[in-house]
Amino acid sequence: MKKKTNSNRINLQPYYKKIDRSSLEWGITIPKDHINDFLAGEKLLRGSSRDINVKWDKQIYKSKILHSGNRSGDYLGIRYQSNRDLLKKLRTTFIQSYVILKSQKEKFDSEESKKQFRSNLAGGQQEVLILRPLDHETVKFEVFIRIKSEWNKLFQRLAADNVFGWLFDKEKKYLITKSTNWLKTKDFNKHKNETGVIYYLANTKRKLIYIGKAETLGNRVKPGIQHQKMPGDWDYFKYDIIEPDYLPLLERIEDHTIRTVASFLQNDQGYKSLNLSSYKIVNSNWKKL
Repeated sequence: MKKKTNSNRINLQPYYKKIDRSSLEWGITIPKDHINDFLAGEKLLRGSSRDINVKWDKQIYKSKILHSGNRSGDYLGIRYQSNRDLLKKLRTTFIQSYVILKSQKEKFDSEESKKQFRSNLAGGQQEVLILRPLDHETVKFEVFIRIKSEWNKLFQRLAADNVFGWLFDKEKKYLITKSTNWLKTKDFNKHKNETGVIYYLANTKRKLIYIGKAETLGNRVKPGIQHQKMPGDWDYFKYDIIEPDYLPLLERIEDHTIRTVASFLQNDQGYKSLNLSSYKIVNSNWKKL
């Protein structure tokens, strides 16, 4: 049974997380026996999320905590795939894990590369992060186990410049990790917590299309509300989730997508188009090149 402190706050228990690929790419799953610690007395309905702060050393990093579940029960997720600074901090801090896991993700052309980098995270190679909930909106990150070697400084510089993303991912063919079909607005709440997306809104009555970018879909778009020049009665949407390595290019991807669609559909920006459909793209703020 958890004890109360003198300030009448619950004594929140930390979670020790073994570093794996997901923690270095998009987020950390908090198991069900730690849910009450990380909610810290504040309710969070299943399927919903809220903003939280991750405190690490003297820095504060913006993140999100969401309440999800499956057949095994409820769990919490801390998501930070759109926070490049926090990802950089994690990767450079746990550089041994990052190098090994990156090398395992893709096939190598060179047998020498396999010998140098391919191994399992076992025994003395396992690095561990402490997640310490301070209150319902702040989680403190602390290093518990970090493996050091003579190569750490070199690897940290390469990771900071995202060299490993290009070195190890020679077989990567995709810019996006997920692309949905067209969905009805009644299903929007099921998708509002998706992050790092290019989204598309369609108004089938008025024959209008809008394209945008969002760090979190539900923070940028609200069903039934006018969005830029798209009237609030838009009835369909879809989205693409961008590979985390390419999130710094999100605005450029948005512009490129708008230009491509505008070259086929009607538009009010004087962009040369084939006008292949009665639909019109209503974006007004984009680079024409």
